Amino acid sequence: MRVCLGGTFDLLHVGHEALLAKAFVLGDEEVIIGITSQRMAKRTRKAVNALATRKRNLEAYLKRKRWLSRARIAVLEDLAGPAALEEDIDGIVVSAERVEAAHEVNRERERRGHRPMDVVLVPMRLAEDCTPIAARRIRAGEIDREGRMRRPLKVRVGSTNRVKVDAAKRAFVEVFRRVQIKGLEVPAKVSAQPFEEETIDGAVARARSAIGDADYGVGIEAGLFWDEGAKDYLDVQYCAVADKRGVVTIGHGPGFAYPKAVIEAVKRGKTVGEAMESFTKVKNIGRGIGAIGWLTQGVMDRTRLTEVAVLMALVPRVRRDLYFGSRTE
Repeated sequence: MRVCLGGTFDLLHVGHEALLAKAFVLGDEEVIIGITSQRMAKRTRKAVNALATRKRNLEAYLKRKRWLSRARIAVLEDLAGPAALEEDIDGIVVSAERVEAAHEVNRERERRGHRPMDVVLVPMRLAEDCTPIAARRIRAGEIDREGRMRRPLKVRVGSTNRVKVDAAKRAFVEVFRRVQIKGLEVPAKVSAQPFEEETIDGAVARARSAIGDADYGVGIEAGLFWDEGAKDYLDVQYCAVADKRGVVTIGHGPGFAYPKAVIEAVKRGKTVGEAMESFTKVKNIGRGIGAIGWLTQGVMDRTRLTEVAVLMALVPRVRRDLYFGSRTE
């Protein structure tokens, strides 16, 4: 099978490596790599390495991977290059942001009487802030070639509640190297005592309201969810994490049941906090050890419980290559 791909290949990074790896898995006969000419590269970027440097670095990488013998590097002066001119090319490998370009090359092939190539879509590789890794960002010093941030991640939590802010900080620090956390007061989009989906919607609204110019916005809400298996309401913490692309990931922590007297009081219109305060005779229990701290006699605390919810919402952010982007088209 003969396949092709193209790019500027300015500063080689893991996004380029993913494209090349897919191309050489498929291209057991030949892989045609189009590298943009200096004139073409300058159309879309202010700074770029010389063509000779880019080509030399690409060849060195292919040699290290033992792919050079199957590679043919062609200089592109236009979008199509050899992909439009040569008849017997079976597929074109592209990232998500370049899929339309692949379709345009196929339209040019059809105009020339060639059959269209299969379009193989490779997901964009995302940096720690869940935005695409790109040479311009590496050149600007924002990220390294693996997508690691060269500055602390900015995280804004949609609450000034110390428990929520501390829980978010613990979770983010476990996942990422450096984090700058700040709590912000945002409008609550839930009733005093949320149930079911309202809890999740409230967490999402808080995350979206909090993000601003930060890398991530975090929203956390607790609510009561009916569990059919337990035949009871469980208190569950939900967390939503929003990024600059508008993508929201959601997770929740463990659920636990309240004494029946507490649930009955909630059904009569009280919040869980009010019902627990009345039940335990502990004033402002929600600002102290919390219901979970009192019920477990300190075995589980509020911050730890909330941290689990945040960590679960971060799972797709940890394995970004598995969760974001399509694999084929």
